[in-house]
Amino acid sequence: MKNIIILFIVLIQYGCANDNYYYKNNQKINLTPLNKASRDMSKINYYENNQGVVLGITDKLMLKLKDRKFLDNTLSEFNLTLEKTLGNNLYLVRTADKSLTIDISNNLNKKEYIEYAHPDFKKKMIRR
Repeated sequence: MKNIIILFIVLIQYGCANDNYYYKNNQKINLTPLNKASRDMSKINYYENNQGVVLGITDKLMLKLKDRKFLDNTLSEFNLTLEKTLGNNLYLVRTADKSLTIDISNNLNKKEYIEYAHPDFKKKMIRR
């Protein structure tokens, strides 16, 4: 019985293990999930950062490699699809599942050959 309870607790923790932070300039930025309606609920998850800015997160990431030779291995290791080359070793990539975008971004930041990785944030446009 004790083993079943421990297994149940571990499974609950694993199921709730989504990261609610991302890295910006090697600093951890906390995110709070929001239940915000959008025109197409299936494409954007909304979060609020430490400064109160609302950010939309889709299935896309900005990825800056230290060297292009790591691109193919990174794409296959993290099950990413190359969307567009944006500059010198800078890429827009797509994840297989938008619920994993933040987790993949944070795991990419742990790799020594990655300069930075973060979700391709969507911000609300403000008219001036």
